[in-house]
Amino acid sequence: MPGPIDSKKTEQEKLEKLARMGPKPEEKPATASGSTGPVTDAKPTGQSSSTAGISTDKHRNYAVVAGVVTILGGLGWYLKSTAKKPEPQD
Repeated sequence: MPGPIDSKKTEQEKLEKLARMGPKPEEKPATASGSTGPVTDAKPTGQSSSTAGISTDKHRNYAVVAGVVTILGGLGWYLKSTAKKPEPQD
């Protein structure tokens, strides 16, 4: 039998899942006048799709660039070290 902590945890997970999913397309917000007609001048409140993946945190951007440079440097070093070298002939 789940305790009170387990039920709070599962409820929190459900709320987080709903928050990630966002509003369902069939659910339309009610207008101020209470009419159920479509809203023609509504503007999106979230980020636009062109800037959805762009971070504005300066330090995080530097960390990402440093990580990419490190990975590419390590890959180059590995490939260079495993390249076949001609064996000297006696």
